[in-house]
Amino acid sequence: MKKVKKVSVCGLPGVGKTTLIKLLSEQCVPSEYVPTVGIDFGDTKIGEFKVSLWDLGGQEQFRFMWDSFLPGTDTILLVTDSTRAGVQKTKELVKKYSNFNGSKLLVIANKQDLPGALSPNEVESILGAETHGLVAINPESKNYLFKILQKQFSS
Repeated sequence: MKKVKKVSVCGLPGVGKTTLIKLLSEQCVPSEYVPTVGIDFGDTKIGEFKVSLWDLGGQEQFRFMWDSFLPGTDTILLVTDSTRAGVQKTKELVKKYSNFNGSKLLVIANKQDLPGALSPNEVESILGAETHGLVAINPESKNYLFKILQKQFSS
């Protein structure tokens, strides 16, 4: 069994990708939005696996690079905010990256703590992809996301 797993975190700008990476890799979670320029990395250990976390910049000028960085990815975490507009914009990304080179796709409906947030079930219904709700700035989200990833790695 492969002991190293690659998780690529993708999504539109400002949805919390970097915050998730920082949370999972026990780095300081940012208190304000700073766009990722190109790509960033983190790593962590989940069970018996060393996990390499790839934070792919969401700005349009960087999205052309995603297809080059995704090969070898075990799990794509496609992050969306939980607004109706954000979820609608994410639909095309779900279509493009479902079954991308054999990677598993999971949607993270982030920012569940904000007023008017769509529930994970509503987001899943709109996107047609397995969806989990999170609040990336909440440290308790780390254990929940670890459990989700560990389940992915063992299936």
